[in-house]
Amino acid sequence: MVRTLQRDVSAISMFRQIIAIVAVIGILAGGFLLIYVQRPKATAATMRIEPGDLVIVGYVGTFADNGRVFDTSYKRVAEDNVTYPKAASFGWRNQWTNLSIEPVGAGKVIKGFDDGIVGLAIGDSKRIVVPPDMGYGSPDPTKIFERPLLQEVPAREVMNTTAFSDKYGASAQEGLIVKDPFWAWNATVSLSNNVVTVLNSPAIGERLRPYQAWNARVVGIDDGANNGIGIVYVEHELTAGDAGNIAARDGANQFIVSSVDPVKGVYVANYNREVVGRTLVFDVTVDSITRT
Repeated sequence: MVRTLQRDVSAISMFRQIIAIVAVIGILAGGFLLIYVQRPKATAATMRIEPGDLVIVGYVGTFADNGRVFDTSYKRVAEDNVTYPKAASFGWRNQWTNLSIEPVGAGKVIKGFDDGIVGLAIGDSKRIVVPPDMGYGSPDPTKIFERPLLQEVPAREVMNTTAFSDKYGASAQEGLIVKDPFWAWNATVSLSNNVVTVLNSPAIGERLRPYQAWNARVVGIDDGANNGIGIVYVEHELTAGDAGNIAARDGANQFIVSSVDPVKGVYVANYNREVVGRTLVFDVTVDSITRT
């Protein structure tokens, strides 16, 4: 007897349940991948310099008009005069460390620098151009002096014994030969009571080194000039090319030979700091930022 085929209803129902479970698992797995795998992780906001922060930056400071380095925090820059030609007032120091500003915006550095680093993050580099009004201000005209290239120096000087001792570091004695502390030429002492007369006695053509900064020479002596005081004529061997290239120290004060005019026969000694009245350029890189 032939049996007729019958549908296994229970098996079909179980199969449908398995398919439904697999589908649900697939949807859940896809959602997990979408949310936790494919979505990029949120990152913390980058810290950028704000007023009040404590920061450390490296820098190279140059003049906008000639590109010469007047200051830097990097020893490698200080040592390299070929790639980084130096300004006249550039000075060597014992330690080269990056600049610590504590805090930003409090006037610890010039305003143009202070304002220029705001908004930078660690590792950022930026070129900051600082005009004089945001830097070191305008020059003081009372600190600028025009001097002759052919200088007249008194051949005789009269002083008391105290002044002589202060200038020459010795007690005045008749016939004493001393070295002039500035010109380094010989001078002869005459003493009468408390009055000391010093006769400067250089040789014509004698080479000199004013301020230990440039060359000069004695070109003439007139013993009878200036009512018998006499004049030693000293020629300063400065050229137009020396302008801006020579820094000298006059006692405790430094000055720059800012211009030389051979036609007028003068040079200008500027006792303002070299950065005063100049547009400055700073190439800075941020090392660290600390927010308090």
